[in-house]
Amino acid sequence: MQPTIRVNTDAIIRREAISGDRHCVIVDDFLQNPYELIEFAAHHGNEFSKAKSYYPGSFVAVNDDAMTEVYRYICFQMTKHFPFLRGNSKLSTFLSMVTVQPDELSVVQRLCHTDPAPDSSRTPYAALLYLFENEELGGTSFFSYLEKYELLKEVEGIASEDPDKAEEFLLENFPTFRKPASYMTESNEIAKLLCTIPARFNRMIFYSGQIPHSAAITAPELLSKDVRNGRLTLNIFADVLPK
Repeated sequence: MQPTIRVNTDAIIRREAISGDRHCVIVDDFLQNPYELIEFAAHHGNEFSKAKSYYPGSFVAVNDDAMTEVYRYICFQMTKHFPFLRGNSKLSTFLSMVTVQPDELSVVQRLCHTDPAPDSSRTPYAALLYLFENEELGGTSFFSYLEKYELLKEVEGIASEDPDKAEEFLLENFPTFRKPASYMTESNEIAKLLCTIPARFNRMIFYSGQIPHSAAITAPELLSKDVRNGRLTLNIFADVLPK
């Protein structure tokens, strides 16, 4: 049975600058009933599966019918703050938990990332709702790629032919990969940290998926597979048409 998710219509929307004319939107006390969503996640804890993408953890899909109010809110409120059309939006939602320890991270998971767009005519946006009360589990950081990011793109081609050479290439060209593995929370030679939005229980942030971003996890020892104690979030991906 899917949860009944109700949006708090009295929640205050505010913009937070990321850099220049780029911004995200923050909505605190977003849901009327966030604990119902947590209990749903706990009840379906054994259904969480390892992400097939580069996400460093596990997830479970949430039925679109349960998201009616949230989707309506995004289409009617976020279009006031971002240049995309209300109509023909494609949205999908997952309950997700970051669980991977630093020494288990892949190369990609150690870096910030952008969200893919299915084609050039559409734009990716994302919403993230924090469903954990321990703010030390980390918020979300935004970055700007530096010139050396272009060199990083060569790794995929090298890895397809010889993974060992790809590792040698990374170690030779990127000091980051000579350091102990960690989640990306600071500037390095690949990207510059622009800002970090702190986590807060029942806080929703909405942002362009084209801005490089990463979970701001500075205390990975706190990560847990326990839904009620781990870094549980509701992740909404919006594939939209730009204005």
